[in-house]
Order: sequence, then structure tokens, then C-alpha cells
Amino acid sequence: MKKVHRPVLVSGLVALGVLGLGACGGDDGDAQASTSVASDGPAATTAPGSNEPTDSATAGDTGAATPKQGTTDSPGMGSDCTTDRLRAGLKATGQEMNSKYFDLTLTNISDGSCALKGYPGLSLTDQDGDPIGKPATRTQDGSAENVVLKPGQAAHAVVRTPDKGVTDGKCWPEPARIKVFPPNNTASLSADPAELQVCGDSFTVGPFTTNAV
Repeated sequence: MKKVHRPVLVSGLVALGVLGLGACGGDDGDAQASTSVASDGPAATTAPGSNEPTDSATAGDTGAATPKQGTTDSPGMGSDCTTDRLRAGLKATGQEMNSKYFDLTLTNISDGSCALKGYPGLSLTDQDGDPIGKPATRTQDGSAENVVLKPGQAAHAVVRTPDKGVTDGKCWPEPARIKVFPPNNTASLSADPAELQVCGDSFTVGPFTTNAV
């Protein structure tokens, strides 16, 4: 009888061992499976999400830059002639109705087109560069035009002062130079006064136009 029961006990122990090994193997497989999903999951979800905002931001930046370049490259949009691209001049154009008239010009000396719109700042200076009297006041004769200047072209503004004979000789000292500020510029140009002498404390300038008046 003892010889019969011993094999049964051994086989029972072996079966228990096999079941134990099977249980351990199952735990390892579950752990490995869960680890694989955790590592694959974030990589699959974060990579596309991180790339997409970067691409859309780049596209947005590119689209925003295009209108700026178009505006900058378009000549003649407002008063964009800078002082360094211009040359000032003044010449007498005659006398009428007890007033003397002068043609103030700003000539485009650059290689590209630009535009002027509005009134110039105009004043008189002596030999030392000190101001004489007050700057010219703006007239209301006509409206300001957007004058596009190609290289070599000039914009014109009318300057007026009463004749010396109708003011009893009440005139400012004769200037050595005129000082001109183009519209929307803080730097000035200098030119010969062309025998301009302000009398009767009346000194006016009109807006820039395409043609001399």
C-alpha cells in the first residue's frame, strides 16, 4: 500500500508546481503587456499633438508677413518721400493783385518712386542759420493731393507774400536761405531764397500739387 500512495503524492506535488509556475508566468505576461501599452500610448498621442501646433503657428506667421511686405513695396501710398531723397528749390513766378508769388519745389533725386501729400514746413533763416520772422502759414487754396514722384520729377507748392510797395516798406530782413520740411519729415532741406522777402507779416504756403500754379 505504501508503494501505491507515494507516486500519488509526488504527482500531486508536481501538479502543484506546474500550476504555480503557470501562475507566475501569467503575472509576468500581464506586466509586460501593460508596460508596452503605457510606453506606446504616450508616444502615439503626444507626437502628433506636438507637431500640429508647430506647423499651424508657422503657417500663421507666414501669412501675417505677406501683407506687410506688400504695403512696404507699394510706392506712392501716402507721403513716403523722405528728406534724403529730395532736393528743395524756390523761384519767383510773378506778381498779381499786390502779391508776389513763388514756386516751391521738392524734386525726387532717388532711383525709385515715392509720394508727397500735404503741406511743407517753410521758414526763413539768416547767415547764421537763425530764424527770421515766423514760419509760413497754410493756405486753404485747393486740397492736398497724393503726388507720386518718379525719379527726377518735382512737386510744387505756391508761396505768397504782399508786395513791398503796398505795405509801406514793413518787411522782414532779407533771408540768406529758406528751410523746408517735407510732409511727415522732421529733417529739413535748405535752398536759395530767390529774392523772397516777406512783407506785411503775411507769409503763406499751399499744399503740394503735381503742376506749378
